[in-house]
Amino acid sequence: MKVCLIEPPKFVSLTNFLSTVSMPPIGLAYIAASIREGGHEVCIIDGPGSAPRNYYLLNDKIRVRGLTQEEIIGRIPSDVQVIGLGCMFTSHWVFVRDLIYEIRKSFPSAFIVMGGEHITGFPEFSLENAPLDCAVLGEGEETVVELLDCIEKGLPLEEVAGLAYRDCHGSIKINPRRQRLKKIDSIPKPAWDLFDIQKYNEVNQPHGSAQGMFMPMLATRGCPFSCTFCTSPNMWTTEWIPRDCKLVVDEMQEYNQEYGATDFQFEDLTAIVRKDWIMDFCDEIIARGMKITFQLPSGTRSEGIDYEVAKKLKAAGCHGFSFAPESGDPRVLKAIKKKVNLPKMFDSARSAIKAGIEVGCYFIIGFPEDDYRSVLRTYGAIIKCALSGFSHVNLNAYSPQPNTESFKDLQKAGVITEFNDEYLMSLFTFQDFGACKTSYNPRFGGLGLSLMVNFGVFLFYIIYFFRKPYRIIQLLSDLGSRSSSNKTTKMAQSFFKDAFTIMKNKFIKV
Repeated sequence: MKVCLIEPPKFVSLTNFLSTVSMPPIGLAYIAASIREGGHEVCIIDGPGSAPRNYYLLNDKIRVRGLTQEEIIGRIPSDVQVIGLGCMFTSHWVFVRDLIYEIRKSFPSAFIVMGGEHITGFPEFSLENAPLDCAVLGEGEETVVELLDCIEKGLPLEEVAGLAYRDCHGSIKINPRRQRLKKIDSIPKPAWDLFDIQKYNEVNQPHGSAQGMFMPMLATRGCPFSCTFCTSPNMWTTEWIPRDCKLVVDEMQEYNQEYGATDFQFEDLTAIVRKDWIMDFCDEIIARGMKITFQLPSGTRSEGIDYEVAKKLKAAGCHGFSFAPESGDPRVLKAIKKKVNLPKMFDSARSAIKAGIEVGCYFIIGFPEDDYRSVLRTYGAIIKCALSGFSHVNLNAYSPQPNTESFKDLQKAGVITEFNDEYLMSLFTFQDFGACKTSYNPRFGGLGLSLMVNFGVFLFYIIYFFRKPYRIIQLLSDLGSRSSSNKTTKMAQSFFKDAFTIMKNKFIKV
């Protein structure tokens, strides 16, 4: 079958520059590889990657990065049979839905399928809300190939595990979920030949800091924890599955030779769970004498990191990673099922910093369980991060993601009564420093929550720069460089780079 996979453009608030990331979509690349190995013809339309310097206004609050709707539709082959899209963030659904409607107008007979975190969380709503034919739920490599085989042979979809679909009568059916893939080393490597990797590197806005020609990687899949606010348990279950270390390093060497990649950005949900696995991984890199760097910008656990592990990570080329305690209050941590030992986490961080690794930290304010005392304790943890030598802190407002335990609790409490566009747009500002947040906490209003989030970030960086004023000079000197010593520098570079590009484009509205 002839399949066209589409990565929608990126939607960002007008006042959100600091969280700008431009990374090749590794999930779509894995799906494309499986489709191709399954004997089907596949092409890619990479909305952000095809035009990473193109910004335009969607409305008075939202800017879009990448191809326009017209450009995307114009690139879809006229003889396409199946069109697939991804949507990771529910906050983007309103805009992706509009794109789906336009695609349906132009290709009324095509079979349109979607995958990703959003539709896995709310398949029935999404199928009712957009002219989709079906949704792939959870891990998609096996499901999408089986789906294509059924479409090609005219077989019913009711036996395809991990699928939600619209039957011949228009009714929505949700099949049982597919079991997680156990032998993840058998999954075909991402089909990066279908993407313009060079364009991403020209823009040079990776997830972590910029250390050279970068490539995204996955060494593990899943997370063994069940945080109440996280979509991972629904998307991936709570099973953590690592790849064979040698095969991961083989892939890194392949990208080094083929693309000149020297920096590897691991997008794993929780890369370091077992000490023995990460030590073996580092030993494999060291044994091959590879002159590379790697980072874990998505965050990892602290339990498996002591000074022995930290030294090994540094020797293998680890530049930085982040922890995600989310709160500085043990009461809130227990309520959100965040199984983190804060003293142990700071011990692990100090070990890593001593070994020469950049360490960052993620926090969230505005959980329904938060009160002013817990916010003060989170500020205390942020201050401790600054004094301990952390390189950056990300502080966001809580946003209830669909089908998470926390979301369901808010529904039961009558806080979320409708799953509509108003709710979807409320999720859009959770990382936005310039907009008033939507609060789902009975003690804080939206303005108060916004001020608390911004103050926490301000607090960290005042201490960060005051403790070592030379960092200001280092930051300024790095602004014009392609590399960044840490993620703080990278965020500053992205801010000025995006601001310049946007002013140059003059916000052409479409």
